[in-house]
Amino acid sequence: MKRKFIKIAMFSMCLLSCAKDDVKFQKDNPMKNFTNENVAKEKFAIILSKAVSSNQSMRDFIQEEALKMMDNDYDVFYPFIKDEILDNNLSFRDNLLKVTDQETLNRIEGQLPLLTIYVPTLPSGFSPETWTPKDEIPVVVAEGNYKNNELAFFQNREEKIKIKSNQIPGFPTLVVKSNERIAVKNKALLANSGTNKNVKANYQFISSEFENKGNGTRSIKVTSKKALNISKTASSTLLSGITWGPRLTSIGLTTDEMNASGLADVMVSKEAIGNDKGADNWQRDFVYYNLIPSNTNGKLKTNFKEFIHYISISESGFNLMTNTNSDPDDPILNPNWHNSSFWSDGYFELRFDVLSNSKNGQGERFTDIRSVKPQDLFDIQYKRLGPVYIIEKIIPKFAKVDIPLQTWDLENVSYGWKISVSETDQAGTSTISSTNSSKFATNFGIDAGFGIGKVKIGLKFGGSTEVSSSKTHTYTVQNVSDEFGDVLVQFGDNIYDKKEPVYANGLINIYYYFNTAYNSNISLLVAPKRIN
Repeated sequence: MKRKFIKIAMFSMCLLSCAKDDVKFQKDNPMKNFTNENVAKEKFAIILSKAVSSNQSMRDFIQEEALKMMDNDYDVFYPFIKDEILDNNLSFRDNLLKVTDQETLNRIEGQLPLLTIYVPTLPSGFSPETWTPKDEIPVVVAEGNYKNNELAFFQNREEKIKIKSNQIPGFPTLVVKSNERIAVKNKALLANSGTNKNVKANYQFISSEFENKGNGTRSIKVTSKKALNISKTASSTLLSGITWGPRLTSIGLTTDEMNASGLADVMVSKEAIGNDKGADNWQRDFVYYNLIPSNTNGKLKTNFKEFIHYISISESGFNLMTNTNSDPDDPILNPNWHNSSFWSDGYFELRFDVLSNSKNGQGERFTDIRSVKPQDLFDIQYKRLGPVYIIEKIIPKFAKVDIPLQTWDLENVSYGWKISVSETDQAGTSTISSTNSSKFATNFGIDAGFGIGKVKIGLKFGGSTEVSSSKTHTYTVQNVSDEFGDVLVQFGDNIYDKKEPVYANGLINIYYYFNTAYNSNISLLVAPKRIN
């Protein structure tokens, strides 16, 4: 996300000038109105706004905890820190009790077992790193709690400002949310969370990718194919008025980037198999079996493995991530509003499920979850309008994910793999059945010149007949929210395309272009990499 580091001191003046229009918080709001998570989150936001307005110790502590990135995002997970002692010799929770009552706090804790305070990075330049708690008193907002397409921000327990759903705050802000990276292990033990039962043993990270094992210190971070049908596509009109950069279906890498990604072997394969002279041979035949037109028998090289190297998300995919919600009051369901709520979400949690068939048994399913910075996926250009920003342009980028899969043993593993990508959320669990239809190569046999074991005989499928295979994989996934659909990766795909000089700032750089597997939402660079 493109940051514009500008001073934000004018925010205090803005709040003062708007004071006469402030809407007072209704103190007689009864506890019986705690009907859902949004109500509880807003109530906590109001309480927290009072606490941080009058208490620098609270502000200092929140910044310190956010910078620890305990879940590899700038989240402060309330159940883990509520009993921590601040420099005023009171616990975090006791500091809250100075501005609210025990019953209210107990009810909030019971309603929100994953209660989290998030410190966002904003286009104004405010971030966990740049926040100066001594001088900057943040407002507090409940994530996604839109009412009439407006989001209310609170300071010192009073509503100070509302912004539209297509706007991003240009002032210091804390976000009250539920954590998407942590799950409750035993809900029964958390039934009465006000009795000190919110202990770490009752929680678990939904993926090891999210667990910061840095011992409490900050961790710094992670030819065209026909598009497949997908299960869900967001309407591009939701972000109409925003200019988009070009859709990315191939990726250009510098020499250093290509070597760092381990793609040099793929690059040289094009010339080795004669594709540069018009032949239609398979680049992976050279990488995995050392096959070339003049040498068509070869043994599997096990020192290579497939990787998902990069991912790019298109306009449609962006709309899915930032606009899908089940709340009928959320403005994302109204095409006249442009939702920019991703600023309050932090890192994206992307899940990758890879299905391949096997001659013996069901086949393999690989699952990996990666935490990806928004600014690694998009360059976003903003325009300032008083105390807020709006998005003017979004330019998709490729983010490096570097997910290891398996060696592509074409004798025993199917010719085609299906890769499904989704963004995780706290939406519970669901069972997924996915069918992967592909084929197996049968041109394998004994060649005395290669010693023990079978070798691949002939380029591509040789002169033999392929064997078709269709297998259904059924599995349970936790916390899946937005499905970007499937892409199909085949052994015979031409991965490396060409190299071209690119002139910029008086310099010439050579870029190597690689094809991706893609659908309307995502593009993936999947290619073999030498592992030893």
